[in-house]
Amino acid sequence: MDSNFNNLCIKLRTLIDGSKRIVLTTHFNPDGDGLGSSQAFYHYLQSSNKDVKIIVDSSIPHPYDILDVTSDVNIYDHKKHADWCSDVDLIIVFDIGDLKRIGRLINFASKNEVNTVSIDHHPPRNNDIVDLDIVYHDAPATGYIVWKYFNEICVYNDQIPLEIAKPLYMSLVTDTGSFKYSNTTADAHIMAANLIQSGVKGYEIQRSIYEQQKLVSIMLLADVVKNLKHSNNMKVVWTVITQSKLKDIGATENDIDGITEYIRSIKDVEISFMILELSSGAFRINFRSSGNFSVNDIAEKFNGGGHKFAAGARLDENYNITDIESSIIDKINIKIPGEINVN
Repeated sequence: MDSNFNNLCIKLRTLIDGSKRIVLTTHFNPDGDGLGSSQAFYHYLQSSNKDVKIIVDSSIPHPYDILDVTSDVNIYDHKKHADWCSDVDLIIVFDIGDLKRIGRLINFASKNEVNTVSIDHHPPRNNDIVDLDIVYHDAPATGYIVWKYFNEICVYNDQIPLEIAKPLYMSLVTDTGSFKYSNTTADAHIMAANLIQSGVKGYEIQRSIYEQQKLVSIMLLADVVKNLKHSNNMKVVWTVITQSKLKDIGATENDIDGITEYIRSIKDVEISFMILELSSGAFRINFRSSGNFSVNDIAEKFNGGGHKFAAGARLDENYNITDIESSIIDKINIKIPGEINVN
């Protein structure tokens, strides 16, 4: 963290102290980092007697839907939450990148009387209405910034309450790929050690995330591998998952977590991507890189974004799958020249 971090923490603490009702949120299809960061901050604010809710405008993907850390997460329902949100005076968004990814909650964040804070490690986009940015691109996870905030303002001593330590560990584990991604710093291990000293049982959390796959998810993965597409001398692999395929297998959109990362792990693969047809007719694209080529800039071409080696985008129903595939491959060819042999 830089020398300005303490000032940012003081500003955030001042906003919190002056707020009566607070919403915490994260992006569509929330992951372990966004959920974990939100949950850790939720328990911190509850201990300060704040009126606070975690509200996301999306369903919770597996396996996070079965973890205790999501027990306090509300899926936005206009009838249930609109009136409550109308009296919010502070919104804190975690792990967003692009503020549009908070969905309908942006209507409340846009109000003049509402302060909006972004805590993140993605390059910010469309954040003109954000009042306070606490963004560090080199942080291994958004949860790491939350952990550093707790340390900076001395909320806790060496030991963090377990209900806060557990979601922070999930945040760190998922965004570092169980400490195997290139964003795993020495401080990431120091944070993990602190959380384990606070009572976290690392194996139990990792097992819940990585070793509790539903059978239908494995069946979907088997179909993906069987019908895998590739180009550029096998340096690029991808899959297309349609609503028809999900229906045939008995899977849902929440069962695709980890597929893009799995096919990226194939020997010699440099870039992998997945095109998912959503029930709305729109398309979700996930990109992963083995570390030699950036995919964030490719995602940006489709109005998406993310990290250098992990990014995503969302396209509306006016596109078709064939054109999306061709456009992505054309952009990848600039990075990875080679024989084009699309299967």
